[in-house]
Amino acid sequence: MLNSWIVLVPPACILIAVFFTHRLNLSLWAGLITASLIAGQGSLPASLKILASRLWAQATDLDNLYLYAFLIILGIIICLLEYSGAPLAFALKLTHHLRSAKSAQTSTLWLSSALFIDDYLSCLTAGYVMRPLTDKFNIPRAKLAYLIHSLSGPLVILAPISSWIALITSQLENAGISNAIGANTKIVADPFYVYLQSIPYIFYSLILIASVWFIVRRSISYGPMHSQEVIAHRTGNLFGGKAEIASKSVMPHNPGSLWGLVVPILVLISSFILGILWAGGFWLLGGSYTFLEALQRNNQTSLMLLTASLITVAMAFCVYYRINGDISKKQLSKIIFEGYSVMKSSIVMVFLASTMGIMLREDLQTGAYLAQVLYGILSIALLPLLFYLISIFTALITGSAWGTIALLVPIAVQMTTSLLAVPLPTTIESAAILIPVLGALFSGAVCGNHISPIAETTIMSASAAGCYPLDHAITQFWYALPAIICAGISFALIGFLPWSTMVNFAVALSAGIALCILSISAANRWFK
Repeated sequence: MLNSWIVLVPPACILIAVFFTHRLNLSLWAGLITASLIAGQGSLPASLKILASRLWAQATDLDNLYLYAFLIILGIIICLLEYSGAPLAFALKLTHHLRSAKSAQTSTLWLSSALFIDDYLSCLTAGYVMRPLTDKFNIPRAKLAYLIHSLSGPLVILAPISSWIALITSQLENAGISNAIGANTKIVADPFYVYLQSIPYIFYSLILIASVWFIVRRSISYGPMHSQEVIAHRTGNLFGGKAEIASKSVMPHNPGSLWGLVVPILVLISSFILGILWAGGFWLLGGSYTFLEALQRNNQTSLMLLTASLITVAMAFCVYYRINGDISKKQLSKIIFEGYSVMKSSIVMVFLASTMGIMLREDLQTGAYLAQVLYGILSIALLPLLFYLISIFTALITGSAWGTIALLVPIAVQMTTSLLAVPLPTTIESAAILIPVLGALFSGAVCGNHISPIAETTIMSASAAGCYPLDHAITQFWYALPAIICAGISFALIGFLPWSTMVNFAVALSAGIALCILSISAANRWFK
């Protein structure tokens, strides 16, 4: 019974439930219950046993516990940075010589880029800080929301140290990518090293970021955003002719120290890199392996992320903020609670989505079924484009890039290895197409989340910029559309290019960026 279309019902159930309820966690529960009933052949005791065992396994897995703890500590670091006023100090330093609308928008992009460790931190901080500065040059609030939103999630997923990395590596491991060979191992490789290899193939992020900089530096304006800019220039109304939104900034009134932003981020990055190299046996840290070999051999990414975040939060509060007086000891409990609150919903979602992913891979064999159906019909070269489109749709409906990654990575790994028909476990070199497939999946997840009206980052960006959420969603979509289409063209090319991996990647990405720039230039000329 399991080797049939019925294994597709649980993910379909999740998408339908999210569409009608807009509540992802509730929809994931519906999917989990449906999956357990199918896996248990309709027997209630058997279904409850399967569901309970999967939930318990996820809740007690050590790597998952490291992930959840890391997310909480990272939330605390984000709140520490906000309370300290350090991002405001950075913004004031960056924008000290603003003379035009173009320079204000450019400064917004630089500030967002500096806050690459977390998408929530990036869009909230950049929006609140830059709003009064962009208002001086009559830049529409929707334009500000577009700028900060486009350099939040799309940029964060490219950073090897960010709030997304623990999630991605844990899902790759759940999908069967691990250095430790076991019963469920499909690819013998370090999940973090596989993620690093996929970064050049996250085409949507790379093309979108290039397009944002091009739009700002060439003063591109078209579509609904052009209408907003014309109204702002002629009347001073920054809301597209609508009533002004009364909003208050939650950022500190007084800026802290610039080093309060730079030092914690440097400590977090350096601690993580040193931890990864130590875990992989780098020769300078007492091991016997080269830098690249140490990255490949590392199998403790979640633990190293947690350790690095603990070192950072201890240093930031006890050494830097406490000495400078930016944050008092009395505020610490409030910061800890707020840090937990920021990440609480994400942790629950990751827990449920990860459990769902495991059930789709182990209990329902959804990826294997799809591979069986598509074998001989679908060219393996089209897998990147297929998963790009599927993940866009999933993230658009659910409003969650993280949920999309957790749901689809196990299916992508299982389906790809099944279509390749290689003996398992295999190496990543024997399943090389998996790297662009993962890049496509990550691209689609970011893309769907970026343009989804119900995504948290969409609402946060609109709130931080002080604009109407629907205006932000509409104006942003027309600026993101060229990147969406051109990334799809790049993924269609990537499987058919016969050259080496580096040439393959360079040609596909260059074609995508060039076509995107040409499309934007044409729209700027004809679509006013």
